[in-house]
Amino acid sequence: MAQNSKKDQIARAALPLFLEFGFKGSSVDMVVKSAGVSKPTVYNHFPDKAALLTYVLEVWLRDQPAPLLAASTLPALARQLDQHCFTPAALGLYCLVIGEGGRYPVARACFLSGFDRPWRDELNRWALEQGFDPQPIEAHFSHLLLRHLFNGTL
Repeated sequence: MAQNSKKDQIARAALPLFLEFGFKGSSVDMVVKSAGVSKPTVYNHFPDKAALLTYVLEVWLRDQPAPLLAASTLPALARQLDQHCFTPAALGLYCLVIGEGGRYPVARACFLSGFDRPWRDELNRWALEQGFDPQPIEAHFSHLLLRHLFNGTL
C-alpha cells in the first residue's frame, strides 16, 4: 500500500473515533486497532496525536464538495445548509475544533479556513446575488449553527 494511502487509512479510521470519543478520549491504541496498523506505523506518519488531528481534518476537507448555494428562498437556503454544511460530521468537527482549538491552533485554522470560511463566503455570495445584505444573513445562519451545536442535533 502506498505511503499516502496508509496515512489516509489511519486518518479515516481516526475520524469516527475523534467524533465519538473526542480528541482526548481517543487513544493512539484505539486508532491503531481501528486502522488495522501497528503503533510504529502510526508514529511513522504522525509525530504526535495533534499532527494526526490536523491530517484527519485535511482528509475530511478534501472529501467535502465545494459549497454551492442555489436556493431561491431563505427556507430553501436553510435546508441546503443543513444538508451540505451542517451535517452530523461537520457539527461534530465544529465541536471538536471548539473544544480543542485553543490547544491545537493549526487544526483549528485548518478547519476554519477549509470549511467554515468557504460556506460563509458562499453564503455572502448568495445573499448579494439575491439582493440581501449579507451581514444579517450570515448572522442568522451563524445562530442556526450555534443552535445545532447547543441542542446537540448531531
